[in-house]
Amino acid sequence: MLCTGFNPDSGLVEIVEVPTHRWYVGTQFHPEYSSTVLHPHPLFLDFIREAAKKA
Repeated sequence: MLCTGFNPDSGLVEIVEVPTHRWYVGTQFHPEYSSTVLHPHPLFLDFIREAAKKA
């Protein structure tokens, strides 16, 4: 597991990833708060893109 995103104000870890998995991301922040139907957060777009490859 890698710590890949940090809060610039506090230095706390906000995002972790597992590079040995195809798509494994954990977040402490809330990307859904800045996501809309017309402007989805990049995490949601990437998740859907990767899920579609499995279908």
